[in-house]
Amino acid sequence: MQIKFDNYSKEEIYNLAFNYENRGILIYSNFVDMEIFNQILSIKKSGLELLKNLANEKNYNIILNECEVLNSKDDLEKLIIAINYELEINEFYKNVPEFIDDDAKDLFFRLWATSNNEYIPALKASLLSISCQNLTPNIQNSNKNNADPKSNNSIKDFLEEANKIASGEANMENINTLLNHPSFPFFSGVAAGGLVGLLINEIIKKEKIDE
Repeated sequence: MQIKFDNYSKEEIYNLAFNYENRGILIYSNFVDMEIFNQILSIKKSGLELLKNLANEKNYNIILNECEVLNSKDDLEKLIIAINYELEINEFYKNVPEFIDDDAKDLFFRLWATSNNEYIPALKASLLSISCQNLTPNIQNSNKNNADPKSNNSIKDFLEEANKIASGEANMENINTLLNHPSFPFFSGVAAGGLVGLLINEIIKKEKIDE
């Protein structure tokens, strides 16, 4: 449910942003065994410092809320948790500009841009890479067993469609092609729910908005 920010003071909205960023630091701190999370964590910490400094200038009282974050030992699940978090904080930053001062608006925009243009594409690329690494042996075995003359191009075609989705360049036609691809059944469990489900849902929502 979307928050009605007109019911919040500027200081309360600022606190929401601070707590969102702090939650990200807690999430990425749990996932430091992967380099991409270390890199994002380092930048996130700098962003939180900028929020602290501006809060001091504006005499805002920052109140940290208790926050429970999901943890996982599975790399795919870690990436899915991180992507979902970044998508959530993106929505927050897109919806608050009209309710805050210009200095906060400028900082929020920079935080949003870094998340939207840097973190999310990098996380999606890692998710796609790991998913494809896990699935390729199964797809190769299936292609050998099928003895289909076209099977040599199966993996290439599948990855091209998946790449379009991951890069945000796909449309509903690409989604249908991917869903009907012979290799699609090998996407199961976390891989399907995370990689395909997450990215396809984003595109479907965009299609509805465009309509």
